[in-house]
Amino acid sequence: MQESSLTVKPDAGKLAEQLEQYRSELKAYCYRMLGSPFDAEDAVQETFIRAWRGFERFEGRAALRSWLYRIATNVSLDMLNGKERRARPMDPGPAQEPVESNLNTLPEVTWMESVPDSFSVGVDGDSEKVAV
Repeated sequence: MQESSLTVKPDAGKLAEQLEQYRSELKAYCYRMLGSPFDAEDAVQETFIRAWRGFERFEGRAALRSWLYRIATNVSLDMLNGKERRARPMDPGPAQEPVESNLNTLPEVTWMESVPDSFSVGVDGDSEKVAV
């Protein structure tokens, strides 16, 4: 039985190359979860660090890609729940009375920072190829 290249465990020497091929899609994925390109970069770096540290436990039964997405999801959720998350810009909105019901009202629009072209266009910068 021949093993698929997606489920074969890569050796540690080639791990860096394997991880780098998923960097752009992981950045886009983390950006959608976190809403900030800067946080997405940090999340991908943390994902790669956790992958390096946990590589010995990776058995190769699943694809490396799905394993990385699982790590990226956990990193993003940790960042969202973290107490040291930096403050997002706020929409001041109209003035309201300082009563408890007004304090728990969420703004209509959730803040999301603009995404750099490199997140959506790709490395070569050819948006036509990406669209096709």
